[in-house]
Amino acid sequence: MHRWGIGVATVAVAAQVAVAAPARVSGIVIDEQSGETLAGVNVSSKYDTAVTAADGTFVISLAADDDQLRISAPGYRVRTIALGPEDSVRIVLTPSNELIEVSGTAPRTGPLPPAPPPFRMTPEEPGAGTTYQLSATDLRMLPGTANDALRAAQVLPGVARLPFSFGGIVLRGAAPRDSVVFLDGIEVPLAFHFGGITSFYPSGMLADLTVRNSGLDADTGRASGGLISMTSRNPRTDRWRTGGSIGLLDSGVFAEGPAYGGGVIVGLRRSYFDIVAGPVAAEDTPLPSYWDMQLRGTFGDPRKSGRVSPMLVFAIDHMTQVEPGRDMFENETELTSMFIRIAAPYDRTWGKTTLRVLPWFGTNQLKFRSRVNGNIERFERPLYPGGIRSELARATSWGSVRGGVDVQGGYLTNYQAGLGHSGDILVQMNGETDLAWLDKGAWADTTFTIDRVTFKPGMRAELYGLNDEAVLDPRLSFSVRLTDRLTLRESLGRYHQPPTPGDVDPNGGNPRLRSSYSDSASVALDGNFAGGWAGSIGGFFTKGSALGVRVDNELMDFKQLGGLGPTFSLLLEKQLGLAFYRENTGKARNVGAELLVKRVTKEWTWLLSYTLARAERHDGPGKGWRPFELDQRHNLNVAASRTLGPWRFGARVHAVSGMPYSPVIGSDPDGKPIYDPYTGQLPMFFRLDVRIDRIWQQCWGAVDLYFDLQNITNRRNVEGREADELNQTDVDIRGLPIMPFIGVEFIPS
Repeated sequence: MHRWGIGVATVAVAAQVAVAAPARVSGIVIDEQSGETLAGVNVSSKYDTAVTAADGTFVISLAADDDQLRISAPGYRVRTIALGPEDSVRIVLTPSNELIEVSGTAPRTGPLPPAPPPFRMTPEEPGAGTTYQLSATDLRMLPGTANDALRAAQVLPGVARLPFSFGGIVLRGAAPRDSVVFLDGIEVPLAFHFGGITSFYPSGMLADLTVRNSGLDADTGRASGGLISMTSRNPRTDRWRTGGSIGLLDSGVFAEGPAYGGGVIVGLRRSYFDIVAGPVAAEDTPLPSYWDMQLRGTFGDPRKSGRVSPMLVFAIDHMTQVEPGRDMFENETELTSMFIRIAAPYDRTWGKTTLRVLPWFGTNQLKFRSRVNGNIERFERPLYPGGIRSELARATSWGSVRGGVDVQGGYLTNYQAGLGHSGDILVQMNGETDLAWLDKGAWADTTFTIDRVTFKPGMRAELYGLNDEAVLDPRLSFSVRLTDRLTLRESLGRYHQPPTPGDVDPNGGNPRLRSSYSDSASVALDGNFAGGWAGSIGGFFTKGSALGVRVDNELMDFKQLGGLGPTFSLLLEKQLGLAFYRENTGKARNVGAELLVKRVTKEWTWLLSYTLARAERHDGPGKGWRPFELDQRHNLNVAASRTLGPWRFGARVHAVSGMPYSPVIGSDPDGKPIYDPYTGQLPMFFRLDVRIDRIWQQCWGAVDLYFDLQNITNRRNVEGREADELNQTDVDIRGLPIMPFIGVEFIPS
């Protein structure tokens, strides 16, 4: 079986429906066109999952009420099949014409059982606005992603590119702080490790990844931008198996199998860039390192006493820079960032009614320490967030009804800071304040269909604890099936976002700061056609109001790093928990159009993604409209790949308009540069990536050797412009040269 096929699977099998099913079923899976057996195919019953071996065979356990199987494989179609009294089945897979699913899938609060309950919106069901749902296992194989699912998401329409591929999510012109990243329904503070090297969760342990650029459903709040939802996969429970990967930057290992009547999966990953690059890097080069750990289990039966899926996620990053100082001193800078999330989702199903309860808590830790010529500066401010989310849903004759509560709070400890010395770019007062808060929310929506039209009205009400503010957000999405192949989708609504704890900190922030909000509307036409063609075309408009604008905007804006500096500020202002005084004087307007065209055949995969957009900001009275710091007018991705036996060859072209920056136009009497805010534009970014994969099937699984060669033309793109104070001009900051990512994956069957 070719693992690189991207899309959703479908199965054709002849089986008669019977009253009872055997306790175990064995079978074999073959390709309809070639007749070859297929390895690595997922076969799921209600509470168990098996994967076909190298010879295409599988064995899966069945519960008493199991009456069907769901079979899925990359590059093939998926369909639920009925079980008969036979204890052996022969399954024929039909190649799919799907690459990336453009669907109406609603964001989920977390992973669901392998056989979805009746209320869950499936990709085939209309109702929600356009959602890009990706198979994380498949899309990490795209050229230029270095086997990372979150990087693969950047090929989609509406997802902006950041300089140097820094971590952070920019969806339809919204700032990184305005969008959220969920893992199994839990918000995580950082999607990427330092510098955007890789995401915090290994792609091989994910079930899927959903991108919602805007127009969130009522079950998601406290974000005025978009959503990326990552769902971890259930552990396999038939037997214990191990796998892993070895690459130039990091290596990882995972193990999964049965335990205590359920299943457990555990993973560990460690980078060694600091060890490899240390001997050859310049003395003052910052050397980052990271490691992460994942633990997830699943125990119980949702249709009996319920199922509990405890999980733990841990990620830590560390960076050190050492250089000679004056007077025999050695200057050293250290930055450590860490977060932990612990949760225990509970699922219970009664016929057409499903309950999900998700309690969670964790901590975010950031420590900064600098020793320069004997002077020590430090910053530390731990955060302890937690909450509980619950959802009750019921399938009805007209559609479904959902509702839930979402309570989330935290404790931000008093901080110690020594960043107030004269000449510091970042100035923070030493503080003894601490903050505790509790945000309370309730929501409800319903889905109903009249002929070919499906409506989904919803409402979300919240009380923010940081500023004692109550908000109400109405939301509506609907879809129209124009033909069997074409669907028109529309969504509109209001989306409030509370200030961060640092924003309202009495020691440096503004305790009177209110929430910001956006009014968003989008429309899209998507369809699937003969010959493997599929696509989507649409437009969006977002109007933001009451944005918190920093009054002390000379701090941490890094104008001397034109184009690059503002990116630092936008990425760090939320994660660091720093206190800056803001006022609700800002406005935003984002407008654009998106296009996605794809085609998948047995040998070829084609993808074209294009976004035409404009993002602008207004900073308050006396100010005019200006380009958003991360505004990108044109964003084009073109990718293609071909399978040749055990080989797969692919290439990707990425072209993006240059971002705005503030050029130097002179100097003041003291010789300091004077900038003309956001009147300049960096040159266009262009990159060509090439990927080669070779797979060897083994009796225990498969070995995948990959070469992901990024920027193969060695083009040194301009990522920013640095102010040259002496000559009162700008100097280009060039991007990375050719970057070869080479690695080996060990994939158990």
